[in-house]
Amino acid sequence: MSGAAFEADGVASFDVIIVGAGVSGLCLARLWLQANTPFRSILVIDGARDDATLRTFSFWSPVESVFESIVRHAWKELRIVGQEAMHAVPLGECTYRTLFWADLQRLVLEEIRRAPRCRVIDGRAEEVVDRGDHVTVRVGAEAFSARWVMDSRFRLADLRVDERRWHSLRQHFTGVLLRAPEGTFDPKAATLFDFRTGLAEGRSFFYVLPFSAEEALVELVTLDREEAAPVIERYVRGTLGLSSYEVVAREHGTSPMTEQAFGWRASGRVRRLGIAAGMVKASTGYALTRIEDDCRGIVRSLEERGDPMAPPRGSRLYRFLDGVLLELWASRPALLPGIFRVLFTKNPADRVLRFLDERAGIGDIVRIVMTLPSWPFLAAMGRWVRRRWFGRAQE
Repeated sequence: MSGAAFEADGVASFDVIIVGAGVSGLCLARLWLQANTPFRSILVIDGARDDATLRTFSFWSPVESVFESIVRHAWKELRIVGQEAMHAVPLGECTYRTLFWADLQRLVLEEIRRAPRCRVIDGRAEEVVDRGDHVTVRVGAEAFSARWVMDSRFRLADLRVDERRWHSLRQHFTGVLLRAPEGTFDPKAATLFDFRTGLAEGRSFFYVLPFSAEEALVELVTLDREEAAPVIERYVRGTLGLSSYEVVAREHGTSPMTEQAFGWRASGRVRRLGIAAGMVKASTGYALTRIEDDCRGIVRSLEERGDPMAPPRGSRLYRFLDGVLLELWASRPALLPGIFRVLFTKNPADRVLRFLDERAGIGDIVRIVMTLPSWPFLAAMGRWVRRRWFGRAQE
């Protein structure tokens, strides 16, 4: 029966099974519950374990997110900090936001558990088989059936990039949530880039997100594996000048940076989500807005066509631009602090954020390109073309 979880041959059946209750799986579940569709029975696998570990997600957008109610803080001013100067960058239509994973998980899992014909189970999907007219999923000794499966499973160790043709960089994130005396931080402005890390120039930066006058997230982002704790402590005590503070929580993570396309469709009735579908922006590491856009596209397709198997939004032009920036970052990283400074000081911030989020039109792209130094990018473009078409990068 449409829209109902039911038993068929002893197997519990649903309209959709979402494999993996990470950000993309829970984002899709929430939007699916809000959708105008008869296909309303949902099984979420691997979502029953509460997780209070610090994990933060930052994003920018001109409109409210599906997670707006749990945004921890929002900023209308960004700061770009170099060795010699700090640049304040006001935002217009966009707002920069941060939310916490524990809040997101708690909100959506409670909604799923309250919804009729929906279920959350703990476990790992050990087998996903497309049978043509339905999909079966095995979790331990149990088996389930669904019209569609949305699979968000991704292991960085399993990522295979053809490094002769594409880049394969890693962004390593290490953050500390600090509590300091009242008046230490300015919650009106977020530091998006601070290149004063003391590490190899251009291969690392800090960002600082003040949630209040006494609490802030300080995050080190680097292309190299580093012993992050002393780098962060040196930055907090020396650069920020804090002599008294408490580390409330810590977070760690790694994300891929590659312009190689990810396959979004595993089979006729199995679709990939999130990082597994290539939703991490290759040149920035941001993902949440792209994940939400992709999930909205899935739900829109479900409402309009009765079929959620819609392709992600994508652009060959932006993949090319990502590849050129990754080539420059990999070969001449010392140029990156100056490039980001120029990006945000020679262009309105909203134009830059639209560009980084793949929402800029050709006019915006041309205006941005005109502000950047030409020769480094032309050289990087030449190396990228040789890598892409001839399987090698040459100086």
